[in-house]
Amino acid sequence: MAFEIMIKKKVFIIPESSDPCDLWRAYFTKLKQELGRENAKMIWLITWSKNGNITCTTNEDFNKFLKKNEIDVSSAATRAIADISTIGSNVLGLNKRITKVFSIAVPVSLAAILVFIIYLLYNVARKTDPKDLVMLYPGARAARGASGALKNLKL
Repeated sequence: MAFEIMIKKKVFIIPESSDPCDLWRAYFTKLKQELGRENAKMIWLITWSKNGNITCTTNEDFNKFLKKNEIDVSSAATRAIADISTIGSNVLGLNKRITKVFSIAVPVSLAAILVFIIYLLYNVARKTDPKDLVMLYPGARAARGASGALKNLKL
């Protein structure tokens, strides 16, 4: 929400990042009326760099307004985006090299785990005999314990 300040009995409404683009235009118009074109551009750009509404730069009417008044906010917006991306890439030293390592290491690790699981399944299948399979059935375990019937079972 915008807030007002009074300087020498003149009221200025200073917009914030959540305010609509029309308020930013009105702010510049008021500055231009009271302080002159060059001073208005300087103060407006300072305000924009601190709390400008970046979504306004996608508005066609707002871009026409900027061009008409010879105001270039692309550098301020570009700097802000560049600063954010630099901070993001420097967090814990992560950068493009780490991403490249992960893009190779993750698939290789998953493939190695898959090969290991297949190897384990192969060994289990190779070493399993029919008596082991019969023991999976609860009735067979009970019969073995009660009468020793599996000793005489020929498989």
